[in-house]
Amino acid sequence: MRALGPQASPYFYPMSPSSSKLKVRFLVDKEQERVVFAEAGGEFVDVLFSFLALPLGRIGQLFEFTMGSLDALYQSVQRLDIKHLQTEACKEMLLNPRSAIALQSQDLKINIMHDQCPRIAYTCRDIGCLIQAKCCYTFTSKKSLCSRCGKPMDNILNLPKKASEEVGVFVNDTSNFMITDDLQVMPTSLSKAFFLLEDLQIDDAGILEERVVYFGTNEVLDLLDRSFVCNNVFTDVCFPDFNRENGDFYLPSEKEIAADEAEDTIVLKLFLNVINNTVLYAEVEEDFINLLFSFLTFPLGSIFGLFSDGVSSFGGCIGNLYSSMENMDSNCFKSEICRNMLLIPKLSAFYGIKNSMLELEEIKPIESTVLISCVNLDNGYKTCTFVPCAHELGETDFIEQNPKSANGATNNGGAFVVGSNKFIVSDRLEISPLSAISTILDEMDSPISNLVEVEVFVGRGEARSLLSAMMISTMVLTDVFYHQLKYRW
Repeated sequence: MRALGPQASPYFYPMSPSSSKLKVRFLVDKEQERVVFAEAGGEFVDVLFSFLALPLGRIGQLFEFTMGSLDALYQSVQRLDIKHLQTEACKEMLLNPRSAIALQSQDLKINIMHDQCPRIAYTCRDIGCLIQAKCCYTFTSKKSLCSRCGKPMDNILNLPKKASEEVGVFVNDTSNFMITDDLQVMPTSLSKAFFLLEDLQIDDAGILEERVVYFGTNEVLDLLDRSFVCNNVFTDVCFPDFNRENGDFYLPSEKEIAADEAEDTIVLKLFLNVINNTVLYAEVEEDFINLLFSFLTFPLGSIFGLFSDGVSSFGGCIGNLYSSMENMDSNCFKSEICRNMLLIPKLSAFYGIKNSMLELEEIKPIESTVLISCVNLDNGYKTCTFVPCAHELGETDFIEQNPKSANGATNNGGAFVVGSNKFIVSDRLEISPLSAISTILDEMDSPISNLVEVEVFVGRGEARSLLSAMMISTMVLTDVFYHQLKYRW
């Protein structure tokens, strides 16, 4: 995460309004230097709720240092040679993953979902491919190869916005909301306001005052950053010198992560230090790496959906956004579909992997019909002058191509990593191709006599725990597999 503390917040208060910023009113306790609650409109709440749709790889891209081991996994992909991946586009899919709500995010007043317009796609620029009645496109910028000619797909295509697409994002624009210091969101209510005052044992309105803060992109990023590690994010805004309260972290119990013997499993070879009962590293094949890499494509909200106690086991207060959406009356949302985008999050098209243990549904690929000028190949690439077109090519259907497919397939599935490879994975999920010499020289920080080799199995339970532990722990393999190891010696 970015550095926290007074030095990180000089731009928070006071600030002047701007058309690109959102106004938030705060009720603060001057004596205790704390925020009682904030009040904001639907546009700001939409921005908060959009945090849940951020792919984990996008979070790794936004913040150089993160809680847990997400940054180590992200940086492993950055370092990995392209030859170990199915296509060059796979690396971009992991390092800059597309959100399943990319198109809807365009309507956010402050959008941290993507660096470029989500409607920009890429096609082949070869004329012979463009005049086809069906033409493939991709959202991975200039990395995919055309399925017909094998040339780079670097011709920009702007997908038009359909008239049927809703304006706005999640909540009703006209609604007003209260937001607590730990990001619990609720419709504005006087009774709830009094309850919060009572809960904080505030009986004298004389110690209260209003403060106004305008949030732009930098402030929203800092708010997201803080929400992973502390439970009083707004107090940090109004009182930067306040001694923040960090969230508690814990991993699910053995019962919750026990593997089902009947299900398909992945076999890992762990090397343990028996003196301190920790995993030094694991020797794995591409199926385990595909599982770990797929975590980068998961929306943040999927962690809370996959675990029944995901909100409480996660650090900070980010999980309260998820529980707020669950508990909020459906009338606060534009539609049930809008709410379910975050409560039952999906992957972007083609971001799933074959035989995934954590099966998140993918959205359907976007198909678009575009009116084009027909090109006559027999006439030196000149536009056809016949009306109607002599080649009957007045329009083209653009179909999304699977970036993981080397031959430009348009069906789901596939993998990120090339098969028949072995890798070494550290306890913190630092990944590199297997090399015995490098491992012995670089990773051996304990006597060889203290090492024990143990085989463990990864099922759906362990896969869920790996995802959760990655976000909160720097000893992921030790924390997840200790229950399988403690009876081995």
